[in-house]
Amino acid sequence: MTRRIAVLLLSLLALAPAPLRGSAQDAKIKLAIGWQPTMNGARFFIAEAEGLFAKEGLEPDLVKFTAGPPFFAAFQSGSIDVGFLGFQPAVTAVAQGIAVKIVAVENDAGGAEGLVARQDSGIGRLADLRGKKVATRRGSSGHTALLTGLQRAGLRESDIQLIDLDVTALLPAFRKGDIDAAWYWEPWMGLLKREGGRVVVTDRDIGLPVGIVWVARAKWLEDNREAMQRLLRVLDRAAQRIRDEPQVAAKLVAKRLELTEEHVLEVLTTQASWPTNRESVADSYPFSMSVEATAAGKGLAGVLAENAKFQKDANIIQDLPDFTRGVDPEPLAAYVKRK
Repeated sequence: MTRRIAVLLLSLLALAPAPLRGSAQDAKIKLAIGWQPTMNGARFFIAEAEGLFAKEGLEPDLVKFTAGPPFFAAFQSGSIDVGFLGFQPAVTAVAQGIAVKIVAVENDAGGAEGLVARQDSGIGRLADLRGKKVATRRGSSGHTALLTGLQRAGLRESDIQLIDLDVTALLPAFRKGDIDAAWYWEPWMGLLKREGGRVVVTDRDIGLPVGIVWVARAKWLEDNREAMQRLLRVLDRAAQRIRDEPQVAAKLVAKRLELTEEHVLEVLTTQASWPTNRESVADSYPFSMSVEATAAGKGLAGVLAENAKFQKDANIIQDLPDFTRGVDPEPLAAYVKRK
């Protein structure tokens, strides 16, 4: 009888479903994520609010930054493993030889970054910037956009008074008239507009590709492929939430960043777009991270290479990196294959 019971128990165990890979039943994987309070990183805030990291077996330590460049030292010291930042700082990090890999596209932010001018500034077009006090954050995507806008208008950086301003000081400076205009990303662009500012142009208007990418320390990525797969599942679930229920997504992001739901919904539905992981590896996607596009220097690799050329001409970086190596398409390729 005892032997029959034992056999029966073994049979039942054999029939029991195996734990889902990457589910909460697995041991949690710890990782340090660098983040910044930009709506262009919406998937991160949705994932945080809905507990998606824990649901996919991740235990994140969250480290806050106010712009992209401060990420560099954190990556170098190993105090963060992965984080999201704009195209320009991602390019600068690779160009400076920081051991990181670009592993995913967060969004296309063409309409979610732009130049906002005070109503009394006399600025109605890019050519009006001559002699004006214009703020941006050096080394940020807004910096590249401002320099590109000046070039489009036949102006040089020396034709304006460029004010290097952290986002923490931006709104007071704008209110007091210490600056005439500012080129920043969301939510700051929208907040300036809600302070009575006028949006003169966006990055999309000047034909500048802009967005957010996820960047990982190369050594961490090499040693933590499963953690990367879990993170990609988190991002995919959050992207689907934006796609299927933008009002719900806007409410979550608005609460986390202390913004109005109307402001966030405007960004999520009209100013920027968030691809699913499968969409981001399609060759037709402008920032494609397919293995083939990356190897050919096209898609995201090509966009970042063009960004790097501009930065070199502007003396922001010294060397042109090889983005067929700086972009690592393998995690996404493995994710799409497993899914």
